[in-house]
Amino acid sequence: MDTLVFAGLLVALLAVVGNKSRAVVLGWWWLILAATLALLAHHITSSLALSLNY
Repeated sequence: MDTLVFAGLLVALLAVVGNKSRAVVLGWWWLILAATLALLAHHITSSLALSLNY
């Protein structure tokens, strides 16, 4: 998941440096945020289904 976050920040940085429009930068930012949250939700729900015994 860290790789996804850092890749998203790198793409956003490259879009800013490349003088892309604000919509492109925000679009990438929201896309990476949504992907990160979806992956986080998947990890949380999958670890709850492990049926761990204490």
